[in-house]
Amino acid sequence: MSVKSSIMITGSRDIEREVGRTLFEQHLTPFLSQGRTWLLSTSRGIDQWAMEWLLENSESCWAVLPYTHVKQPQWVQPWLEQMDRIVELRLPKRKTAGMIRNRHMVDLAGIVFGFWSGKGGTAVKTLKYALRQRREVHAIPVVVLDERHSGDG
Repeated sequence: MSVKSSIMITGSRDIEREVGRTLFEQHLTPFLSQGRTWLLSTSRGIDQWAMEWLLENSESCWAVLPYTHVKQPQWVQPWLEQMDRIVELRLPKRKTAGMIRNRHMVDLAGIVFGFWSGKGGTAVKTLKYALRQRREVHAIPVVVLDERHSGDG
């Protein structure tokens, strides 16, 4: 895998499936069928929907894990079985493991896509790191409707 030909996806966990899939159709479709490797983590939200969408499009996907395959949640195990490669970083269990994993993914990527809803997480830190590493960065803001307030005028 060449660094320039790989694409990393990062993003928020609170993005619904249909929103994610629509964003991928709009922003990622031009990058399909080019023999690229897609680098993904295995969190809920954007990562989960990216795994699903890219595998449906027969793309080459690597899952980059901070720990090991067996320490991943049960819901992600069927997706991992479909990955072309699983990279286990085997980091010590600590709060910074996710960010260390994301930096590793940026270091492997030529392009970084971030789909961020504006709520916490490591997506913005990852995008800033990617810019410092002089990667091509696509930061896509995502509007997530708060169900408690939708419909209020």
